[in-house]
Amino acid sequence: MSHVSHRFIPPELLEAAPGWAPRYFVGLAAAALRAGSTGRSIGDLGGQVLEGWRVSDTPGALTYDSRAATTPIYRQANIGHLRLLPSEQHWSPPRIAGRWCARPDDVVLNKLAPVRAAFVSPNARRHPVDGNALIVRGLSTSAAVWVALCLNHPGYEQLLLVESGVLKRAGLGALGELRVPPVPLEMEGLAARVRDILDDATLMGEALYRTREEASVATATASGTTHDLAGGSFFARDAVSNESWLPSATALRAEQSALEEGSGWVALAELARFDDRTRLSHTPDEARVLRLSDVGDDLLASSADDARASELIPNRTLAKPLVAGDVLLSTLGTSFRAAYVDEDVPPNTHPVDGWVRLRFRETPAAWALLLSTVPMRSQTARLTVGSAQQFVPPDALQSLRVPAPSRDVRDRWQRAIERHHAQRRSLDRRWSSLMNELAALFDAVHAPFMPSPARMKEPLR
Repeated sequence: MSHVSHRFIPPELLEAAPGWAPRYFVGLAAAALRAGSTGRSIGDLGGQVLEGWRVSDTPGALTYDSRAATTPIYRQANIGHLRLLPSEQHWSPPRIAGRWCARPDDVVLNKLAPVRAAFVSPNARRHPVDGNALIVRGLSTSAAVWVALCLNHPGYEQLLLVESGVLKRAGLGALGELRVPPVPLEMEGLAARVRDILDDATLMGEALYRTREEASVATATASGTTHDLAGGSFFARDAVSNESWLPSATALRAEQSALEEGSGWVALAELARFDDRTRLSHTPDEARVLRLSDVGDDLLASSADDARASELIPNRTLAKPLVAGDVLLSTLGTSFRAAYVDEDVPPNTHPVDGWVRLRFRETPAAWALLLSTVPMRSQTARLTVGSAQQFVPPDALQSLRVPAPSRDVRDRWQRAIERHHAQRRSLDRRWSSLMNELAALFDAVHAPFMPSPARMKEPLR
């Protein structure tokens, strides 16, 4: 039957595959299998595969350990493509030691698909890795980065995944037996650059965390009295307003009055000018859009290349492009955040209408830092309206009460945020350039094993 499509699979490829499923012998998985047959397994390279810390913080559980409730742990969400993504808890010093704690030159990957593999640089804090992750240990720096680079590609991912019901997860045995091509000589220099950039990023993130801690202390020491509405509360007459009779809104007005009278907090409307919210009438040439998801906890207005005009909807985008010194506040109550626009923001970047733009007379980055603290999130959470998605009316943000630290403190915070933004953009450029070089090397190694000239896939997304 000549009309039936078929392909001859060499016996040695059948023997090298983790099974006889057709997905191992077509497409990217086949290319990874063929490329790996020329090299060695992770075990042969000297690597040892370990499971993370399988522990529970629930008393009575078989794996209960009281330390789990207070110990920072690298969980699956903290594992990115080729790098760890630490959260605030991970900047504290390590509290326990064990073989499941991250060490320099480790490769950490999550078990559940999609698989992501991160290289651990020397400056990364040595916290435990979650039990839903695997650790490859014992490789040289260049081999570890090469293995992590391979594991971030879908071809190698398919060779790792073991189906267990509806779940697909990376198998411990499959990882230890996975074969990768010989480590290219170029990896020695490239791996050193990966290590250096990740170390610089760790130091940068820790410096920002220390600054954020200062701002948190400044807001916490002057926090007002909170009200337990479950048991009933009495409020002064001026806290009851026709704007909203909801108990949470009334409690908020009482707390804001206490903050203003007792601690000298100031209404946001007295500190900043709220810019107009005119929308675009058309899509400008070379325009970019800043979405709510483009800003993280570091106050940086991202310059991601994917935030271009293809996603710009004129009637949902503010007309005035961002300029240096702008402060942005999110109106999404469930994900309230602030951003400071630095001088290197890409030109013609327009924020979506989920942002409110403010202009401060001085130290805008310091005010943005204060607006990102927990007490500000608490205030905005009680200003939200709606059921499915809760947003804060832009005008309601003017009632936020903000502490007013001394000018010397705000100047120091201003310099710290500006320094962070400059370093972050520099690191992003270095990382992007390095990823292009790694992608080119990866493609060159795997090109002879590809059935077509198609690329395997970019190493990072």
